[in-house]
Amino acid sequence: MRILMLLTLVLATGNAVADDSDDAGAKLHEYFDVFNAKDVEKVANYIYSTPVHVGGGTGHGVLADPAAAIENLTSLYAQIEAQGWQESVIEDLKVCVASETLALVDTRYSRMDAYGQPIPPAIRTTLYVLQKIDDAWRIVAFYGHDNDKRPSCNQG
Repeated sequence: MRILMLLTLVLATGNAVADDSDDAGAKLHEYFDVFNAKDVEKVANYIYSTPVHVGGGTGHGVLADPAAAIENLTSLYAQIEAQGWQESVIEDLKVCVASETLALVDTRYSRMDAYGQPIPPAIRTTLYVLQKIDDAWRIVAFYGHDNDKRPSCNQG
């Protein structure tokens, strides 16, 4: 009987992790959809949970509140639209559920121009840190990194 109860618990926990992984991945797809729609209010207030730590390359910063996130996104749109950006498209996600309330989602994506061609670099990579707040995944940090150095899900 104990073995049956333990097996049931293990299977239920496995399903919860799989559900969390699917939900965390779905949040990134939602983020890209909202980002492509240029809905800065929704990104700042429902996708992010501020403060958001932003890093990569040579700099790091903090989007302290939704107003800072909106200002940052508005500036980013101006930069990428000047390069011909029309939309960002996810190539693949690698989801690591670290705990019941923390997930890491490594995202490979392209910024596409009006002709459906990627704006160099063709593939970009960003590691998003998601926290579950009130039963919803929210982005609390993200870090750009080299394509060939994707984080591992291995713990140890």
